[in-house]
Amino acid sequence: MKKFLLYIITLFFVTGAMAQYNVTFQVDLNALEDFDPLTTEVYIAGDFLDWNQPGTNPDYKMTPNVDDPMIYEFMHEFEDGEHVVNFKFFFVYDETPSWDNGEWTGDPNRLAVFIGEGTATYIWADKPFAVTFNVDMTNATEFDPVTDEVFIGGSLANGWAQPGTIQYYKMMPVVTDDEMIYSINLLLYAGDYMYKYFRVIDGVPSWDNGEWPGDPNREVSVADEMEVNNVWAQQDESISELGIDVISSVYPNPCQSYVNLALNNNIRDIRAIEVFNILGEMVISLEDVSLQKEYRIYTGNLNTGVYFITLRTKDGYQAARFVKE
Repeated sequence: MKKFLLYIITLFFVTGAMAQYNVTFQVDLNALEDFDPLTTEVYIAGDFLDWNQPGTNPDYKMTPNVDDPMIYEFMHEFEDGEHVVNFKFFFVYDETPSWDNGEWTGDPNRLAVFIGEGTATYIWADKPFAVTFNVDMTNATEFDPVTDEVFIGGSLANGWAQPGTIQYYKMMPVVTDDEMIYSINLLLYAGDYMYKYFRVIDGVPSWDNGEWPGDPNREVSVADEMEVNNVWAQQDESISELGIDVISSVYPNPCQSYVNLALNNNIRDIRAIEVFNILGEMVISLEDVSLQKEYRIYTGNLNTGVYFITLRTKDGYQAARFVKE
C-alpha cells in the first residue's frame, strides 16, 4: 500500500511539473545613457502578476543578465496552455514604489502570446502600434463559415506559428448583408512583416489552406497605427507584377555556412537581396548588386532556424524560405 501511495504521489508531481513552462522576460536598456543601476531598480508589472504596483513586491524585480548587465530579466512559470498577457516595464527609484516611471504613459500595454517555454526580449520604450487586419471572404471559393475558421499567419504571428495552433490569431467575422469580412487587431512593433491568411477546417491546424500555395507572402511595413484591408487570394499589385517564377532555387537547403540563390533567365534588374528571420527582422542586406544568375550568401553567423530570402526589383519582389542548421 505504501508503494502504491508513493507511486501516486510521484505521478502527481511528475505530471504537475510537465503541465507548466517557464518564460523569461528581458528588457534591453543599452540605449539608455543615464541609467544608474545604483539608484534604479527595474520591475515588470502585468495582468499575469495582478498588476502589482512596481516596487511593492520584490519577487517582481528584474535582475541583470549574466552576459549583459544592461539587459534585465524576469522568469515566470505559466500553467500549460496558451497565455495572452499584458504587461509593461517600470523603473523604481530609491526603492520607492510608483506607477509613474513606466516605459511610456497610458496605453497600450505590451502584449505577448505564449504557448511554451522560451525567452521574450524587448527594448525599453519601444512602443507597439495597434494594427487592424481585415480580409474580405465574400467571394472566397470553397470557404464555408460553418466549418472554416480564418487565421492570420506569418512573421507577425509568433514567428510563423502554424495556423490553428494559437487561438489568439483567429480572425473574427464581421458579416453584413453583402460582405463577409474577417478581422483581427494586433499590437506590432515598427518594422516589416510578412503574412498570409489561412483557412482552418474543422479546427485542424494546417499550412495547406492558405490564400495561394507557396511564395510570395503578403508584406506590410508598420510605423504607426494603421488598418490593412485585403481580399482573399487577391495579391497586391507589386506581387502580381513580378510573378512567382523569378527565383529558380535556393540551395543547399538546409544550409550551414552559405546559401546559393539561383535565378531564372527572365530577371531584368535587381535592387536588393535581403534575408529576414522569422520575426520579420532583416539580418542580411545586399544592395546595388550587379545582375547575375546566381548569388552566394554567407550565412555562417546566423542562428539556427527558418529564414526568408527576398529578391527585390523595380516591379516588386519574390521571397523563398530556407533553413539554417
